[in-house]
Amino acid sequence: MNEENFHKKFTGSLSSLESELEVETAENHLNIFVMGLPRSGTTLLTQLLYKNTDLYCTNNLIARFWKTPLVGAQLSKYTVSENPSDHYQSDYGRTSEIDHPHEFSWFWHDLLAVQGVDQYEPEKASSSIDWKKIRTKIINLNAILEGGLVFKPMELLGFHLPRFAELFKRALFVYVRRDPMDVALSISKARQAHGCGEDSWWGSYPPKAIYDKLKQKREALQVAHQVLYFKSLYEKMLALVSNEQVLQTNYESVCAHPSGFLEQVKDRADQIGGNLAVTHAPQPFSPRPKKSEESLLDGLREAFAEAEREITEAPDLNP
Repeated sequence: MNEENFHKKFTGSLSSLESELEVETAENHLNIFVMGLPRSGTTLLTQLLYKNTDLYCTNNLIARFWKTPLVGAQLSKYTVSENPSDHYQSDYGRTSEIDHPHEFSWFWHDLLAVQGVDQYEPEKASSSIDWKKIRTKIINLNAILEGGLVFKPMELLGFHLPRFAELFKRALFVYVRRDPMDVALSISKARQAHGCGEDSWWGSYPPKAIYDKLKQKREALQVAHQVLYFKSLYEKMLALVSNEQVLQTNYESVCAHPSGFLEQVKDRADQIGGNLAVTHAPQPFSPRPKKSEESLLDGLREAFAEAEREITEAPDLNP
């Protein structure tokens, strides 16, 4: 039995206990949702918020209970203590410590009607999503952990951002920008590290109609389109949400002034009625030196120019 099937059967057996834990209905806590392109610093932001404020996270234990997250949260509350280490390591978005943030992708896929990441149709899925269930799960996670959480649903939140803003009035949506070429370069390296070729994909998937048009293109062009599509998507969706619920930042400034970033988050949280305590003042980070072959950079520059021409000629490649 593989890991996914084991967890399905195991968590499925806990459904009655999960139902008993669904008791809270009021939105009493601040939740922060981190968004950004893959390799733009979203994991670092999530770790900063978890380790230096009073926010909780969906950690690596809770993630095993993606079908019964309230059971997982209750178990985590009884068994997991925060690791006092001050490092912010991750392996392409994955953390190793049991108390550290997990993207909780199976949980979000289940709630947001994702049958296949390469076949997702956000508008069509929206009509079949149980939005009340999403609100109930998040609010009851808050109640069990007795505090707000930081989440990183990435593009799945981006596709449905206005609806989330309606569901959670005390939610803050933090969007981190990074230079598109740096993002593309990092995605290309991630693809190499994971053995991805032109017939595979790494990171955020665009909707099915666009993915089907991109998957036959050469690798550098796939990456350029991926970056341009999601940059445009987030900009479009963020414009539909009240400025009070949105905080935009960039990777370089967060690395240089992490304490300043946390104070910005606290100030914005106060504006929407969500209390946030900053508990530590992290030191600045030194971004890793860029090591790349000039040929790779040249290929990406050419791909960006070509992708922009293709988008102009075929606007349906945009959100």
